Amino acid sequence: MKRIIGFCALSALIGIIASQTFVLGQDRVERRDKKGGSSIISGKILEENSAGVKIKPAGLGKEETVPSNEIIRMTYSELPAKVTLEIGKLSPAETARDFPMVLKGFQAVQAMPEVKAAGPAARRYIDYRVASLQAMVAEGDEQLKAAIKALVDFTTAHPDTWEFPNAARQLARLQADTADYAGATKSYELIEKAANIPAEFKQEATAALIDIAFQSEKYDDGRKRIKAVNEDAKSPVSLRERVIIYQLGLDAADAKGDSAASIKKIEEAIGKAADPGLKALGYNVLGDVYLARSNKRDAMWSYLWVDVVYNQDRGEHLKAMTRLIKIFEGENDKDKATLYKEKLARSR
Repeated sequence: MKRIIGFCALSALIGIIASQTFVLGQDRVERRDKKGGSSIISGKILEENSAGVKIKPAGLGKEETVPSNEIIRMTYSELPAKVTLEIGKLSPAETARDFPMVLKGFQAVQAMPEVKAAGPAARRYIDYRVASLQAMVAEGDEQLKAAIKALVDFTTAHPDTWEFPNAARQLARLQADTADYAGATKSYELIEKAANIPAEFKQEATAALIDIAFQSEKYDDGRKRIKAVNEDAKSPVSLRERVIIYQLGLDAADAKGDSAASIKKIEEAIGKAADPGLKALGYNVLGDVYLARSNKRDAMWSYLWVDVVYNQDRGEHLKAMTRLIKIFEGENDKDKATLYKEKLARSR
């Protein structure tokens, strides 16, 4: 009986590894779809750059280009079988979003002698996963500094790869979270100005740069960036909608005296917004205005709206949790600050 159970368990493990890794001799791209799910393309990677990857599917399929903002995970056929087997064993932890376990696994893979036998793209991807996972699980000043350094090193070494915009965005968010506004500005500007990067990354960077000007109280810089968006005929509607809310926020935060009228305009904009992401932005901006006016309690309630109700936009949700941590730390509420630090680490 024990042998039967052991054989079944072994078979199940082999099945998981086989289904989660790759078809022998083929590269594998897992891409995000518009419905929030994912799909897999197996074949041969023909080209990689900051725009994404071009892959020729197995069989008679036509070449496909997968934008870098849609890539979730990769498997490179050039990896030795032993390395691929170890990565495959991490699939259950990936599915369970046990990122500390996934990080340990990739750090072990990174140290394997067999990795040196792989091509540069595969080695680069493993380095990227380690740096990205470090950022996702970082807690405390030392871990955050180490994660930021790892991402700086990676983005500096690999500026024209599909991983670059993903790593640069993660780096900029960490820098903004730790109030390194100069560093975050530099990172987002690299994304904004780089060639080939998908529009989603660039638009997010433009909006984030306005947000950083807001956070660092450089209101004139924020207004200049808003003006540039409004004067650019190519600016998409989604970015223009965000800019309207940022403009209201800047006016309210920088107001001399009573800002009640400006706050009311932000609340009206939130009420009119149909997109949950736009509502989240509105509540975050409203919270920022209250903080600028030293009204921490109303700021807290604004951020909680994002955390509890309008948390569909990952970037805005991360932003709200970061602000809540600062409020709770300022109030010496260690329990709530710790709770949100843990929640933030799981969400990165």
